[in-house]
Amino acid sequence: MNRKTSFPAPGRRRATAQVIALAATRKVSQVTWNTLTLATLAGATALAVLLLSGCNTGEKTFGKVNGQIVTEQEYLHQLERQTVAVPGGQPTNAERVVLDQIISNRVIMAEASKNSSLPTDEDVSKMFDVQKKLFVAQFPGKNYDEAMKEQGTTPDEIKSDLRVQLAETALYGRLLKLDEKEVRETYEKFRSAFGLPARVQMRLAVASENAPEYKKIAQDLAAGKSFDAIAKESNPLPMRGTGGLLPQAVAVNTLAPAMQAKVSQTAEGKYFGPIDFQKEGVKAWVKIEKKLPEYMIPFEDAAPLVRRQLVQLKLQDPKNQSVKNDILQKKMKAKFESENKSYEAVWSAVKESASKAGIGQSVPAPVGANPAAAGGLTAPVAPK
Repeated sequence: MNRKTSFPAPGRRRATAQVIALAATRKVSQVTWNTLTLATLAGATALAVLLLSGCNTGEKTFGKVNGQIVTEQEYLHQLERQTVAVPGGQPTNAERVVLDQIISNRVIMAEASKNSSLPTDEDVSKMFDVQKKLFVAQFPGKNYDEAMKEQGTTPDEIKSDLRVQLAETALYGRLLKLDEKEVRETYEKFRSAFGLPARVQMRLAVASENAPEYKKIAQDLAAGKSFDAIAKESNPLPMRGTGGLLPQAVAVNTLAPAMQAKVSQTAEGKYFGPIDFQKEGVKAWVKIEKKLPEYMIPFEDAAPLVRRQLVQLKLQDPKNQSVKNDILQKKMKAKFESENKSYEAVWSAVKESASKAGIGQSVPAPVGANPAAAGGLTAPVAPK
């Protein structure tokens, strides 16, 4: 099947950007399904560029498995048939995810242009720099550029995501008459939410009290053996690969008071324990790898994040339903054309599901109707 299309790849949700966005906004609010788009699904990351990149795949070779050729057409066809989990709903077809994302982005950018709400290149670059700073603060020792490569993305692609996100926020902010005074007050009230709390990186050596490893760990530590070597040798098998190092630094304020006290009293490079660990009879020794201080974002950097949260909160307010519906209606009326008519059929099916679920209508959707579960239309929103 010919996958040629005149539509370029949309902005994609990437794990790197996702981690940053969550870290920056974790305490303010959880957003309901009707302010999200299917574009926010992690599965769209690889699909977006490969399904609709403007390439005529034909019989082009994608790769070989034990010398057997796999065509690019075969690869793309398998991607299209994959299901993607929808938050709060049933899995939906990946084609719908990608197509919904493309049209969402197009509608947002067109409406933002009409309303003089498009961000400047400077706005986009500034937001990119904020995300990079947050990433470095959250994952000390990791390289942001390398992390992007691992996620299969580039700075330009992330900036493309951010451009749509900033445009959407500015558009809704204008339509909702968002007051900058409210933005500043929200930042002051939830200042700690727009940054990272004090955290600690920990390495564990874990064993059951009645297991031989428990006695061995205690003896080796008493003999002055390296904690890291012990963790690699004596931990349960799933933990040996990382040498007992936890995958992410843990926010100190999420630890139990007794644990917080031990962390506070233990210097970097030192350990304490054994302590109770997860279930009865299991103990852990804890080495403090690194203590990470609180990281706060100044208002001028955090303002776009604050505006976005306020916009999403306001869109949940029933009195603002008409604003949201107006954009949804524009999306539902969007005319999608493709040389491959099967894609047009997919878009028609998405709109039909949305219509049956009551999306974009002034009356509430039927009880139990979930447009996301149906693979239906959702409010156009940029990847976060």
